[in-house]
Amino acid sequence: MKCLKVEIHSGLNVQRAQNGSEADYNITRSSILGAPAKYYVPKNDTRHILDTLKADHKPYLIAVTMLIESPMKMYVQNQNYSKILFGSDDHELVKNVVRFEANVGYTDLLRVLPVDNKPSLRWKITDFNNLMNENPYF
Repeated sequence: MKCLKVEIHSGLNVQRAQNGSEADYNITRSSILGAPAKYYVPKNDTRHILDTLKADHKPYLIAVTMLIESPMKMYVQNQNYSKILFGSDDHELVKNVVRFEANVGYTDLLRVLPVDNKPSLRWKITDFNNLMNENPYF
């Protein structure tokens, strides 16, 4: 595996339907630990500082694009499994560019140690071989 790109967005959700329109946000750019970061603040911001104390408050969207070389084939078949529409089922290694995303809280950004007892961040695959053109947020 090779990491190609890491992006951090604040104020967006992995579920695209919850983001609304890009025109509804004031957008600023920065960086966190060397990764480019964009901050999306709603123009009619009604958030309160105490909202950060909620357990389910996950303001950051981490997007990681990886190059994965694997013997495991990812392919799409038709409904009766008689034809492969995308990909292949041969025995050669295949390289795939996969985009993973997760919403995380402030404390999740600090959990960088590779220990086994960390809770899952619930990563989702949001794009595969750029089929969705990096799956725009809006």
